[in-house]
Amino acid sequence: MQGNKKARRKNKKVNYLMTLVFTVAAALAIYFAVSFFSAYKEINEKKEELANLQTQKEEQVQLNKDIEKTIKENDEAAIAEKYARENGYVKTDERVYIDITPGT
Repeated sequence: MQGNKKARRKNKKVNYLMTLVFTVAAALAIYFAVSFFSAYKEINEKKEELANLQTQKEEQVQLNKDIEKTIKENDEAAIAEKYARENGYVKTDERVYIDITPGT
C-alpha cells in the first residue's frame, strides 16, 4: 500500500508539473502570436506611411523643378502671380469665373 501511495504522489507531482509546463508553454505561444501580429500590423502601417511620404517627396521634387525653371528664366512676375492665385488673389478688374457644376 505504501508503495502505491508513493506512486500516486509521484504521479500527482508529474501531472502538476506537466500541467504547469503546458500552461507556461501555451501562455508563451499566445504572447508570441500576439507580438508577431502586432509587429506585422505596425510594419504594414509603416509601409503605407512610407509610400505616402514618397509620393509627397515626388510632388515636392516636381514643384522644386518648376520653381528652379521659373527662376532660371528670371520670371519673378510669374512666380508672384502663381503664388498669389494659389492664395485666392486676383488682378484688379479681372473677372473670376467659378465652376459651380455638380461633381467638380
